[in-house]
Amino acid sequence: MSETLISGNHPAGVSFPFLPNPDLKPETGKTVEFGVNYQHDDIFEAGDAFRVKAAYFNNDVEDYIADVTLSVLDPTSGCPFGPGIPICVQYQNFAEARIRGFEMEAVYDAGWGFAGLSASIIDGHTISYDGERAELLTIPSSQVTAQLGLRFLEDKLTVGGEVQYNGRPKGNPIADDYTLVNVFASYQASDNFKIDFRADNLFDVKYANPLNITTSGQPPEPVFAAYEPGVTLKLAATMRFGG
Repeated sequence: MSETLISGNHPAGVSFPFLPNPDLKPETGKTVEFGVNYQHDDIFEAGDAFRVKAAYFNNDVEDYIADVTLSVLDPTSGCPFGPGIPICVQYQNFAEARIRGFEMEAVYDAGWGFAGLSASIIDGHTISYDGERAELLTIPSSQVTAQLGLRFLEDKLTVGGEVQYNGRPKGNPIADDYTLVNVFASYQASDNFKIDFRADNLFDVKYANPLNITTSGQPPEPVFAAYEPGVTLKLAATMRFGG
């Protein structure tokens, strides 16, 4: 409903109108996915554990819906002249979209510490009704994350960190490849009370998330980008009452 009937001007600083599209058709998706899980215990010492799982998926979406940028200079677009940047945005159908990807996660836990490696690689493109192919701009970044943690004080205290590499989608002209370093800690003071701390983007990396619509490369010569927060600190305390 929102994609069909959306109208009015974009809020918050960048002004351009949205055009409704009452002829929009619903998407029809077909997904194929398969994966494997493997687990093994007592590899190097009693009580340790190794877990790995991997999956591949392929999505074919007919009549795919995406936002399209129209120019006021095109008399057939229906985009009116007015204040703000000279574009309009409208949700339109594409003949097809194909999204495929691979995901993997492996974890080794020895009780006193743990290490993990995960990866997701995603690729996608649209095909218009006239057969033109274009890369999907707003699919998640391909990502590889390595994590290491240690436990102390009879496993009550856990500290660790992770390094996360993110590769931008091929068709996105604004988002960059970027690497984040995050650290975390938790303390289980009792069965009913726990404190968690996390610091994300420890080195204050400037980056844009391709899932954010303002970084999708529309219009083709973008003049703005919304960047994600820098160093972010999170502190949480959890208390359970009752049995």
